[in-house]
Formats: sequence, C-alpha cells, structure tokens
Amino acid sequence: MDTKDWMDRLLRDDAARGLPNDGFTRRVLASLPPPRAHRLSWKPALIVGSTMLGSVLAMAFAPAGTSLVQGFIDITHSRVMTSAALTGLATCAALLISALVLAADVD
Repeated sequence: MDTKDWMDRLLRDDAARGLPNDGFTRRVLASLPPPRAHRLSWKPALIVGSTMLGSVLAMAFAPAGTSLVQGFIDITHSRVMTSAALTGLATCAALLISALVLAADVD
C-alpha cells in the first residue's frame, strides 16, 4: 500500500513539471488557422420535420380504420398490398429517406 502511495506521489510530481519546448507549442498554435465560427444548421431540424410531415401524411391519406400495427402484422403474413401494410411501408419509407439524408450529410 505504501508503494502505491509513493508511486502515485512520484507520478504526480513528475506530471506537474513542465517540459521545455523552446516555444514549439506557441509556434504551432500560431501557425494553425483560426477556429471557424460554429453556425447553427437548420438542416437536421428541417429533415426531421419533413419526416414527421411525411409520416403524418401517410397516416392521413390512409383509408379509415387503418392501423400501423395491423399493417406490420399484414406484412409479416406476406399481405403487403393491404391498405394498412401500404401505410406502414410509406411511413417506413419516409423514415428511411430521412435517415439516409442525415447519414449522407457531410458538414
């Protein structure tokens, strides 16, 4: 236990001492370009909003009595042409497109 305390104290003392670098750090920092101003990007908010709008429109234009849960059940039973299944697929497509756009965003 005493060895650990002695070693810890030695390492802390060593870390507290600065290393002479003859101004290297200052020269490197001076040669770096100034930091860019961080600008607020509306793109993610617009994409998420568009996705929400697409999902709401998919539900709004679905025939009355259509349930997303029933649509996914229909898909698992290979009945993809029912109105509920098509509504579920349209909602998934809206989410997939927004995910792809967000993933492809290189800012």
